[in-house]
Amino acid sequence: MILSEQTFIELAGKQEVLDAKIKAAKGITELPLERIELAYRVEAAECVNEMKGGMKYWSDKPMNREAFLEELVDALHFYLSYVNHNAKMFPTADAVYEYIELEDAYRFGETWFVDEEPWQWALRALNPDVEINDWHLRVSFLYLLIIAEHAGFNEQDIIDTYNKKNKTNHDRSDSGVY
Repeated sequence: MILSEQTFIELAGKQEVLDAKIKAAKGITELPLERIELAYRVEAAECVNEMKGGMKYWSDKPMNREAFLEELVDALHFYLSYVNHNAKMFPTADAVYEYIELEDAYRFGETWFVDEEPWQWALRALNPDVEINDWHLRVSFLYLLIIAEHAGFNEQDIIDTYNKKNKTNHDRSDSGVY
């Protein structure tokens, strides 16, 4: 899988710090999990939109690689927020647990990925067909990672872009302008 467990846990820790800062600045004490999920879904859709011709049958444009990666990282920010928020609600659901579940889903799904085309991965990222309710975001994010991996991105690309965006978000929080 494109992200290692260590990276996932480190990024989840950075996201927890950023989320705490934003909540404090905005006076947020309770944040419904559904609001985080909604923000994730918006960013996931923006990420898939940057696939261009890989998803849009009417388009010959190639993937906007930089924009795709930035939107992937935006989705990652909210996915990590979701993971961290969920961990506060369920003591056994921490970032390590989530990563293991994500990796298991990846291994299980490897047989599906072979016969699918990028547009099918995009469809599953936006509409994961899973019966287990708490797996829908995990499967969605998993497909975004698959798209990124097949587009030639690597873990360092994600880390660098995450760190850049995380700094931008801290700067926005410090200035009060989002």
